[in-house]
Amino acid sequence: MTTLSKLPSWSLVSKTQIHYVVAGFLYALVGLSEAVAPGTTDALEVPAKQSARAQKALMSGISANGKRAIAVGARGTILYSRDSGITWTQASVPVSSDLATVRFSDADTAWAIGHDAVLLRSDDAGEHWNKVLDGRSVAILLQSHYKTLADGGQLEAGRIQKDVEDAVLQSATPGVLSYPFLDIRINEKGEGFLAGAFGLLLRTIDAGKTWEPWIERAGNDRRMHLYALEQVENGSLYLAGEQGLIRRYDPVAGRFVVVEVPYNGTFFGLRAIGTKLIAFGLRGNAFISTDDAKSWRPVTLGVTANIVATLQHAPNEMLFVMQNGQVLLSKDDGRSVTDLNVPRGGEILGAELLGSDQLALARVNGAHLLRFTSP
Repeated sequence: MTTLSKLPSWSLVSKTQIHYVVAGFLYALVGLSEAVAPGTTDALEVPAKQSARAQKALMSGISANGKRAIAVGARGTILYSRDSGITWTQASVPVSSDLATVRFSDADTAWAIGHDAVLLRSDDAGEHWNKVLDGRSVAILLQSHYKTLADGGQLEAGRIQKDVEDAVLQSATPGVLSYPFLDIRINEKGEGFLAGAFGLLLRTIDAGKTWEPWIERAGNDRRMHLYALEQVENGSLYLAGEQGLIRRYDPVAGRFVVVEVPYNGTFFGLRAIGTKLIAFGLRGNAFISTDDAKSWRPVTLGVTANIVATLQHAPNEMLFVMQNGQVLLSKDDGRSVTDLNVPRGGEILGAELLGSDQLALARVNGAHLLRFTSP
């Protein structure tokens, strides 16, 4: 079993970067922030620096709701737009830890997550942010929760408790669990999950006011990185991660259960389009299910770049956004695709639709708006 304590600490800001380091691939991005070394400033206590260069910072995640958009990235930088991505403004952020992902849960409420187990909340669509969790509070939460279970005789809880303690001891910042959260989903009832590296998984039933550790309920004994959460039209909630990991939440059993997939590579994302569920990730691999994950069919993209986003363009159209800048359109559920031949810029780490024919992009050189023409 891969334990938290046996894996290295780093300051990575995107899902693809985390995979590459773990897999042993060489992958470096200009401007990638360095891990906090002992004796240096605590990123959890220092607000993100306001900078005229913020709009060119490395952005690793992006989310949109109507004309509003938010991008997050290196050293706590958050940009927000109120005009469909035409202009971007730097937000006030209470931490300077690298951020990985941002999600809207309604028109005004947004969540940003990332390195040092940071969870931030905004109630004004991204302009101002408050810290909900960080690596200190998460470490205390995990240690307390699993100590109680271990004292009650649960062996797995004892192992998790020890792993967390060791990971905190090895952290560059004293008392901090440094591993990143990578995705969050909270539904209209206030129920949701927060997933991250090394199997981190927390659950809320009160819209993020309180969180309960669920590491042992993920069906993930090897502590694979958990990259994505998604809910489909019928209410089923899915979790995806390394080595072909897909799990479905079983509310009756009170845990996630294994979903069989004909692939053992990494899934970076999940996208629900109506009753369809698309799992996508490394080297152009994607699979689609139309029967609540009972069966899967490979999507034919014909490329080897990593997929960073799958989006619904029209009722019967999907967009596949690649890390290398390609944007592919499918009108037949992924059986064939057309390259839209959009202008290439910096590498893409996240994408969302803003309107019918434009994409908001999180790139290594900032947040950008990309207009495209579909055939």
